Amino acid sequence: MVRIVGSCAAALAVIAASGAHAQDFFTAAPGPGFAGAEVGGVVGAAVGGTGDVDTTGVVGGAYAGYNLQNGPIVGGVEGDVMGDSVSGSGRGGTLRHNGSASVRARGGYAFGNVLAYGTIGPAWGDSNFERNGYQTDKSLSGYALGVGGEVAINRNIAARAELRHYDFGSPTYYTPSGAQKIGNGDNALLVGLGARF
Repeated sequence: MVRIVGSCAAALAVIAASGAHAQDFFTAAPGPGFAGAEVGGVVGAAVGGTGDVDTTGVVGGAYAGYNLQNGPIVGGVEGDVMGDSVSGSGRGGTLRHNGSASVRARGGYAFGNVLAYGTIGPAWGDSNFERNGYQTDKSLSGYALGVGGEVAINRNIAARAELRHYDFGSPTYYTPSGAQKIGNGDNALLVGLGARF
């Protein structure tokens, strides 16, 4: 998880450094909008796995990002770090997802103070698979994509809801009966609250 946090922090630092140059091409809309730096928190539920094991559970974490706005068009980048308590039984054992992170492009269209958006980018995670008392850990890498809506309550506060899909491919877990590839994927329904600066 430390490696995941470090990767996200480095990527966000590069993005923030380039933000000033991008402002030359975008102008924020007047009034409550979506331009600027944003930080916040999200909570939610895993609503069904999409790999070989049907996983369920709860997720929560923090996000930070930066958006530019030109009229109704909004674009930016966002990263998050999540703590997961997600698990499911299948393939003769129990698969658990213990944490995840992502760095994603985000873009959409603002209808006044309501933003409809899509998001996609690389994602990482931590997992383990347990069978007959034997547990093997595995770092995950893949991608995350989602759709959502955000409401600018005022210039500085926004609420959001998002349906996000994670796909981590089929990593190999080693068990007493031998190596086994297990497809990893989650769907998460998230709600959150953020502050914009």
